[in-house]
Amino acid sequence: TPSSHRVMAHQEGEGPATIPLGKAAKLLLAHERDLVASGSLCNVTHKSSTSIWLECASGSPSPGKTVVYRPMGDTETLFLVGNNALPSTQPYQTIVEGEAGRRYCEKYLTGKKWVDSDPTTVVEFETPVELVEKLFALQHKPEDGCLSMGLGDKAGKGLCFFNESLAKGETLWRIVKVKRKMAKKTEKKHK
Repeated sequence: TPSSHRVMAHQEGEGPATIPLGKAAKLLLAHERDLVASGSLCNVTHKSSTSIWLECASGSPSPGKTVVYRPMGDTETLFLVGNNALPSTQPYQTIVEGEAGRRYCEKYLTGKKWVDSDPTTVVEFETPVELVEKLFALQHKPEDGCLSMGLGDKAGKGLCFFNESLAKGETLWRIVKVKRKMAKKTEKKHK
């Protein structure tokens, strides 16, 4: 795991208790299994769910920092996990600040919002306030109760600044929510 990937351990009494995954664990990506095993993500899947749900509480930013969130599909998440950088593959590449931003990002996992990158993961970035102010000045727009900033080429074009901050260790990240679809059960037909 990259050194600037900040993993905050799940503290007892903070958030939901982990439900054992059992055989469903094999459906998770390797880094997701590791995060569950370390207690950084908790299994909060409800009975009869068609997806595995993993989550943890939002972090509290350090002084001079803020938190922004981004919904990501597996390709983008795996790139971040492997390279400690965001790829330049998304035209808008939204980030949104604070709890309202997290709620907005989670709408992509619940199906209330849609994008063609098939988001499975919400990532929290703890980043310098001055960087967010710079990105906000480059481009922002209202989005369902929050203001999004686009890092991509069709938006503010701030991805280079964001990735530079990741590379320097000024911006840290962690996965805070995962939705992993389970295989559909086939019904037996009676003749």
